[in-house]
Amino acid sequence: MRPGPRVLLLDGDYPTALVIAQELSEDLDATIVGTGTMRHSRLLRSNYCDVAVTIPPVDDSGFLEALWSVIHAHRPQFVLPVGYESAAVLESVRDDLPSFASVCLPDPDVFEVAADKAATMERAAALDIDVPTDYSRLVEKIDAQGRPAGSLEALAFPVFLKARREAGGGHGTTARVADPDQFWDVYDRLEAVAPTGDVLVQECITGSTSTYGCGLFVRDGEIELDVCHEELRSVPRRGGSGTHLRLCRDPELETAATELLREIDWHGVALVEFKRRASGELVLMEINPKFWASYALASAHGYRFASTMVATVLGLEDRLPDRSPQPDGEMVFPLRELYYYARNREEERLLECLRAVAKPGVPWDVDRSDLGAWLTPPAGLVRKLPTVDRSRSPDHEPVPLTRR
Repeated sequence: MRPGPRVLLLDGDYPTALVIAQELSEDLDATIVGTGTMRHSRLLRSNYCDVAVTIPPVDDSGFLEALWSVIHAHRPQFVLPVGYESAAVLESVRDDLPSFASVCLPDPDVFEVAADKAATMERAAALDIDVPTDYSRLVEKIDAQGRPAGSLEALAFPVFLKARREAGGGHGTTARVADPDQFWDVYDRLEAVAPTGDVLVQECITGSTSTYGCGLFVRDGEIELDVCHEELRSVPRRGGSGTHLRLCRDPELETAATELLREIDWHGVALVEFKRRASGELVLMEINPKFWASYALASAHGYRFASTMVATVLGLEDRLPDRSPQPDGEMVFPLRELYYYARNREEERLLECLRAVAKPGVPWDVDRSDLGAWLTPPAGLVRKLPTVDRSRSPDHEPVPLTRR
């Protein structure tokens, strides 16, 4: 094993887990105990994964038992969730974690505010941060009345629908609706997949096509690290994960995000997202209470949130390399763009998608030295295999993987 801290990195099916594993390995010489839902999960195939363990998906009844087993077998000094769902589970059991395993998460009531988009909007409005007009109660009233014809006239279309609670990646819980005749079909579809069945109906901010994000690491009320970016292209095309982003310097964005996270007493890593009205005013979209999907842009340009968080919590700040974050930079996420095209070929144009990923001088998020992991298809496209811990020998002693 390597001489740095032992980190249990969850959610190995996500590409962001690959970025974090590389970062922790390079900055802290960390031993990465990676988890995934199958032997072919991305992280488990990575050069930066020292110990690979398969466990059930987070929504499986056996997830928590498997997680405890991994923690006690491999005794990590730090447990780091990548996705929302695993962060929520850890949040609920944090008091039961063994003393040797640290986490960096906010208090449960604070996590709840960030996960509940309606509660987030209420707290932001109290700070005079602009938020979208909310039509949710009006729509609920119309729904209760049997959805009479013409009853949606009070809504200013287009409107934006989203699940009230954070749902994690890949759940399709947002939609823009421009045609009133399509409203109830979309509303019913989102209501069926929303975690609590609650759907917010909001004003659609039609100014800039970009989404703006401010990523922050907050510890004990102090901003340890922050970075701002502009999302130029995303999948889905409105309200999705970025496929072309660039860093930006925006004091107004940083101030609003900082005020909101301090107001709710946030602790840990989060991304606060905004849109801009045609007048240029920032409008809050949501708090993403986890590592964000486009985190590779920040990490590649010196904003090393993961290693800073682990080092700060474990008292290893002196081991961090002396890096100077770069103020400017762009990144394209080609696999995300192309996977989206493969699933939506009737609506998307291949040539346009190829042009979007072939930006001259703009690097990709893909690590060419770790292609075996990066080119692994998403978990949903691969048949899940029986749960196996290939890091343990028959006598249950951990067996390290050889870094390639």
